[in-house]
Amino acid sequence: MNDRRRERRVPGQGVRARVRTGHRLVVVDVSSRGALVEGQRPLRPGSRVEVQLESETRGSIVAASVTRCLVSAIDPEGGVTYRAALSFADSCDWVREAATHAGYGVPEPIEPHASELPTREKQGLK
Repeated sequence: MNDRRRERRVPGQGVRARVRTGHRLVVVDVSSRGALVEGQRPLRPGSRVEVQLESETRGSIVAASVTRCLVSAIDPEGGVTYRAALSFADSCDWVREAATHAGYGVPEPIEPHASELPTREKQGLK
């Protein structure tokens, strides 16, 4: 599967999230353009949601679209956990910075896919 992300995500430690309907989300990883979250309720793919994001020093409400949602765990005591990918409508740079400052180094840039390499490199020519 091709990774269509424009930038790498960093672990979501240090960032809290809540969908505007009130239920909490666990931020698995985050970038300035989106996040992977887990929660106890499903989010409908294709729907638009407002997500309240917070760190120790900052918070904001971000409009996002749900790109996918699936069951990530089933526990007899805890119930069903859903994992959803969110794409933010606008870039939210402070969120990625907050997660990075929570103890993670700045990730390296994403390497181009083979389809993006110059023709000579694709053919193995030097």
